[in-house]
Amino acid sequence: MIEIIILLVVAGFLFMRLRDVLGTKTGHENPTEWFGDKGAVGDAAGSDADKVVAFPGADNASVFGADHSDIEAVTDLTSTTGQALVAAKDVEPDFNAQRFVEGARMAYEMILMAYETGDKETLKPLLAADVYDSFAEAIDARKEQGLSVDARFIGLRSSKVAEARLDETNNALQIEVRFDAEMIVAVRNAEGEIVEGDPSVVRRMNDLWTFERTLGTDDPSWILVETGD
Repeated sequence: MIEIIILLVVAGFLFMRLRDVLGTKTGHENPTEWFGDKGAVGDAAGSDADKVVAFPGADNASVFGADHSDIEAVTDLTSTTGQALVAAKDVEPDFNAQRFVEGARMAYEMILMAYETGDKETLKPLLAADVYDSFAEAIDARKEQGLSVDARFIGLRSSKVAEARLDETNNALQIEVRFDAEMIVAVRNAEGEIVEGDPSVVRRMNDLWTFERTLGTDDPSWILVETGD
């Protein structure tokens, strides 16, 4: 019985000490006790508004505070390309560099196969007008010569962002992507004879394509505006 009384006394003493150190907040107190009074700027002198500290770079919080892991996954964040993509996210916060690369990979295969098979209907919405005209001209010339193409896309070995540019006057973002791919292409004449390529040989493709989109608009579509090696 004496031991129980002693334990109760000790427990009571510890409770009082903890209460003095931690206080008695329940989580329902006035938030101004913790964060200060968020009154309007220009209140009477001595108000809590006068105690607000402006952090350096606060006006450019998207650069310092936003999540740019998607950009870091495709390029050096401090490079010219990286900074162009950061600026792109300032214009359109939902822009995601990794998702763009995934979409570019799919577009690359789709455009290549549509070109080889002469599918101009698929090509038209994916290409800038001048690029479409060039592709369509080649398809028509091939058809006039009685040529047909057997094509099979094997796969992409890699796809890397090479450069990015943001035109701040109209928010047009251009991204160059280097594709390293493999496919089989064989061109046959009207008699079915192979005149170019080989249906049993995998051809290595190395292309530099430039995609463009105007940010901050309702149109999410990217178009291919330039091709090169």
